[in-house]
Amino acid sequence: MGEWNSCHGAFTHSSQIRIFFERGVIYLMLIPSFEDEILDRTLSLFVNDIHAILNRKLQSVYLYGSALHNDLSPGYGDLDFLVLIGEDLNQNEIGLLNKLRAVYRSSPLRIWVGNQIHNLYTDMLEGAFFTVNMLNGGKGCGLWWGTVRESVWTENQLDLFTQYTIKEQSILLYGELQKDKIPSYSREELIIFLKEYATCMRTYGKGNSLHSVDWLLLASKFIAWWQEGNILSKSQAADWGYLHLSGGWKVNLKRCKKLRKDPSMVTLLEYSEWLSNLGPAIIEASHDLDRILETR
Repeated sequence: MGEWNSCHGAFTHSSQIRIFFERGVIYLMLIPSFEDEILDRTLSLFVNDIHAILNRKLQSVYLYGSALHNDLSPGYGDLDFLVLIGEDLNQNEIGLLNKLRAVYRSSPLRIWVGNQIHNLYTDMLEGAFFTVNMLNGGKGCGLWWGTVRESVWTENQLDLFTQYTIKEQSILLYGELQKDKIPSYSREELIIFLKEYATCMRTYGKGNSLHSVDWLLLASKFIAWWQEGNILSKSQAADWGYLHLSGGWKVNLKRCKKLRKDPSMVTLLEYSEWLSNLGPAIIEASHDLDRILETR
């Protein structure tokens, strides 16, 4: 049982769900059934750890992003989540959550899988903790576990496409089913967001860093969604763009995918030189995105 399934998805219908009631509300606890046992263990640990901190405030835990497509990239990508809570966080809970994040990131948590020791993906966890009221535009006190640091949020700062993705393509790991409370956005509102992204590409899109490839991968992802209605992972977007796009910048997508899956290649002269010259391709991709958004 699951809220989303795809032929490319990691979540399977063989998962079992524990259903229980508390204060008249139906809650679910997922017994994980991902293809990746390390992912199973990571998510179970995460849910248990935050439940110990938040207790009855914890309402729902959603997973979205690359994990649902078997496209996790340790050393590069994130393990994306949204935690909905029943009340604003207090300073003690924020401190405990940030200490937990520090533990997750300071030293790898290791487990035995088969006859080998593997690192858990806890250092990849990234996402927001906030109330449904904040999710729908209200003020409050929440928390963001970001790539670089943790930040207290007093309002929802998730971008429109991320919220659209959570509503359309996420799975519930724990808690109350309440996707109906996640905001819906019109196609026109999403177009405005994508046009703003194209403008950001021209303003800030530079080469020279490992994550410069995200500009091209996301451009391909957004074009694929616009033309076919599918929300792809970044690796899937690279494959789709190479096959379907016509702009010259698409030739870079294969390398983008390789570098995302093996970030250590950034130290190779071939890749470092390529990254340093990626700027013109980013600009070209931004114009392609703008042009395609005007087609219908």
